[in-house]
Amino acid sequence: MNAFDTTLDGENEVYAVNTKAFYYALNPIKVKKDELIRIYLVNIVEFDPINSFHLHATFFDEYRTGTKQEPNAYTDIVSFAQAERSILDVKFRYPGMYMFHE
Repeated sequence: MNAFDTTLDGENEVYAVNTKAFYYALNPIKVKKDELIRIYLVNIVEFDPINSFHLHATFFDEYRTGTKQEPNAYTDIVSFAQAERSILDVKFRYPGMYMFHE
C-alpha cells in the first residue's frame, strides 16, 4: 500500500496498491474458485501513521509480519502502522467480483 502527496503539502491525496491508483478497478485480478491466493502486504504510506486493507465479501488468514506457521487472525480487514506487513491467505469460494481497498 502506498500513496502520493501530489500537492507537496505533507498530506496524501492519492492512494494506491502496487503504485497505480484504481488500476485493479479497471483490470481485475483473475483467480480460480477455491484457489489459494497469497498476498504479501506492506504499508509504505508516508504521511498517514496508520492505514488499512479491506477485502469485501470474504475473509482471509493473516500472518502478522510473516513470522508464524499459524495465522494470527481470520478477518476481512487489517490495520497497519507505517512499515508493518503481513501475509494474507484467501480463497474465493464463490465466483464474482471482490473489491479491495486501503
